[in-house]
Amino acid sequence: MRKILFFACGVMMALCLFGCSVWGGEDDMELTPEELESVNHTMPNVSSGSGVSAIQTLQIYTIDSGEEQLVPLKVPLDVNRVTPEFIMDKVLENMDEKIVVTEINVEKSRIYVSFSDESAPLRKCSKTFETLILDCISNSLLDNLSYVDEIVFRAEKGAYQSQNYSFEPDEVYSTK
Repeated sequence: MRKILFFACGVMMALCLFGCSVWGGEDDMELTPEELESVNHTMPNVSSGSGVSAIQTLQIYTIDSGEEQLVPLKVPLDVNRVTPEFIMDKVLENMDEKIVVTEINVEKSRIYVSFSDESAPLRKCSKTFETLILDCISNSLLDNLSYVDEIVFRAEKGAYQSQNYSFEPDEVYSTK
């Protein structure tokens, strides 16, 4: 009886391994050499479940308001390229607070993020929560964009100035 059970388990394992290799297929989201030369984006690692086909994910950060801390979060990657706008959209979708980003610019290895003067993090935020918002955005961008080394935050009308922080127009908030 044991020999039959071991044989059956062996056959099932072989079928599972064979099935995964046959139906796994090629990754259709890889960039061509021309695209890699024109844009230095790096694709995030592929996350896979046990025995299930791989789903590409992107790790961003969100805020656990109760614990007042940053929490890493994996979100599905449903585009061919990872852009600052895509990352920002995913971060803002997963925030409880309404945050309005008015502009995102990349210059050399620095990214400029401008916020609406009428919404968080510039208005109605405690210092702790404002810091969490800024850290959440900067960590998400720095971790996923290989060509960005510095984050600068601004208000839509110039330098970043809230009740808690005052930054110069080109003052770097965070670096790699």
